[in-house]
Amino acid sequence: MRFITGYLDTQIDLTRDRPSWFPPGKSLQPPVSLLEVRHCIVHRHMPSLAELKRAARTALSWLWDWYWTQLDHAFGLAPSLPVDADQGAGSIDKLHNILKTYVKSRKQEIKAKRRADLCTSAATAWSTYTLRFAASGGNTLPSTATQNALLSLLVAEPHASIVPADRKAGSSMAGAFLVWSLFLRLCCLNSPSFFPALLALVVGEMNSCNRTPEHKEALCEWAVHMLVDREWREARGSAERAVREKVLGECVTELGTWNLRLAEGIVGVLDEGEKDMWSAILDASRTESEGGVRVVGVAEKREMEDKKDEMEVDLPSEEESVVKAVSVGGEGQAKALTAAVSIKEKIQGPQKVVGLWKPKPIGWLPDGWDEDA
Repeated sequence: MRFITGYLDTQIDLTRDRPSWFPPGKSLQPPVSLLEVRHCIVHRHMPSLAELKRAARTALSWLWDWYWTQLDHAFGLAPSLPVDADQGAGSIDKLHNILKTYVKSRKQEIKAKRRADLCTSAATAWSTYTLRFAASGGNTLPSTATQNALLSLLVAEPHASIVPADRKAGSSMAGAFLVWSLFLRLCCLNSPSFFPALLALVVGEMNSCNRTPEHKEALCEWAVHMLVDREWREARGSAERAVREKVLGECVTELGTWNLRLAEGIVGVLDEGEKDMWSAILDASRTESEGGVRVVGVAEKREMEDKKDEMEVDLPSEEESVVKAVSVGGEGQAKALTAAVSIKEKIQGPQKVVGLWKPKPIGWLPDGWDEDA
């Protein structure tokens, strides 16, 4: 009873002496049902205990709503600004809790081997994120600052939630893809700016000099996965080819180990025509990156070997000199020339030239030579 009467007496005093900060045209008049209860108490018509409890709850509810609706005007705050729009430690902790809850639920779904269309962990996490941080309670998207804070927790150190903490170099990222892809794709579908921002942050962290090789390798695989995986096609949107070409262009102009590796991963799954074009550009970038030392692919190596075979001389140099020395005419010389030309394959080591002369006895002299001369 004291609460009801004290509360209403305070409201009546505020009505008579309106605060200077209270907006004009608004009334401080409490609900009529509470005035009736006060009237009964003042005139000794005691209400029942149930009626007093109901009146107390109504008074508290009305006071709570009235208090929070007047704070914005009282302190000059914009009505649409959420309480925790600034990215302080409290907001970071709340975002981190959302991600931890999602991971726990997602792992349970994976253990239960639930189908992707029956998994609700990603939708629940997105709903919590928007309801907690959106200005209109989930009807709009959270601010850019809030989205950047979420991306930082997902990709950047020291959190880097999408990168396994104990990852070894060369280990598979299939587990991380299975856990996080569902939530990330949903974020990309619901927020048009999420995919470009996510991809830019992943590539930027991959090229950061403050990251370990294991961390860079994981982010490189994430970038390739987002750009080429079929399940991410809808998340990439209608500008999929433009985004891919932009990333490839940056990789082949801003040379580096991980940029070239990212480009190789993307080029490896392209269609034939597009693949040939980007492969040539990638080879040229490798040459520049390695200081002029050309890294030759298998196809190019075969082509070079074919050209080398075409340029090889059919006859050994010794045979060529002998054939040139032979004059035209004579059956034996013609046979020798035919035998020399018929040698097609390259012969290594010393070879005996056969058929260019007949054996003569020891001491034999050519015609015209005189023994006494």
